[in-house]
Amino acid sequence: MKEHRFSAAIIVKFIIRILIGAFFITTAILKLLSLDSFEIYIYSFNLFSFNLCGIIARLVIAGEMLLGSLLIAKILYKQAWWLTMLMMVGFTLFLVYVALFRHDANCHCMGDIVELNPAYSILKNLATIVLLLFVRKEEDYRFKGKTAVGIVCTILAIGIPFILFPTDAAYNLFKKSNNVLDEKRFEQFMQDSTAQSLNINEGNYVFGYLLAGCKYCKLGSKKLNTIVENNQLDTNKVVFFIWGSEKSIQHFKEETGATHFRYAIISPVEAINMVDGVFPTYVLVKDGKPVESVDIRGLDDKKIKDFLSE
Repeated sequence: MKEHRFSAAIIVKFIIRILIGAFFITTAILKLLSLDSFEIYIYSFNLFSFNLCGIIARLVIAGEMLLGSLLIAKILYKQAWWLTMLMMVGFTLFLVYVALFRHDANCHCMGDIVELNPAYSILKNLATIVLLLFVRKEEDYRFKGKTAVGIVCTILAIGIPFILFPTDAAYNLFKKSNNVLDEKRFEQFMQDSTAQSLNINEGNYVFGYLLAGCKYCKLGSKKLNTIVENNQLDTNKVVFFIWGSEKSIQHFKEETGATHFRYAIISPVEAINMVDGVFPTYVLVKDGKPVESVDIRGLDDKKIKDFLSE
């Protein structure tokens, strides 16, 4: 009877450990699948540059992947257990701050696919901490190839978020320059009655050419909106030329939070011809002349800040 209880305890601990490890890997994957939103969320705290936020986001994902793998494989178990516990305590304290002072609808702990507010995420973390305490006194597995497995887990945990999903800085470093803006059409566009009515021929502006239902247009607008808010830039200096139905445009504004920018309706044909069908495209405009056109990856916070602050 005693042996039976002992075996049952071992099985329960085994299940708990596997579930914790699998859960960490799952949350890492969910963050990875909505990595742009996760980066923007970290940047919204206005503590680091956007490029550094991209690195932090990937380090969090890599850490969760690696710790989850080490817990499952029982490699460097004690170190992995303590790091996991410290991570959970740190995240919980962070979420307490968010719950008290920010009231975010989604803390992005499980990406955009599974939206979780800070209060529920705190409960999730506390439950995980309790479960971790049940499997604290475990020892490493001893098996052939253990070192090789540990190395492979480390390489995959770091390589997946950093190589398969490079930061914007890395992407722009290797991206070939490809200006999709039709400058001749842009000159004609600036003489159009719509552009003239906006009084945008003098000064520095950021134009966005967007499709209301486009996922990446929404992400880019969230990113640009956060850059403007964090740096307290003039919202009148951002003009979105957007096409879509009135309902979809209203939904676009609500979803992105970019409600303070100026909006102008543009015809689909004109928008497609203007930027060769590449949405979103953002154009830095000085005194009515295009200076540079970029995609969502080219929205650098320092560049936007310096340009709109001139």
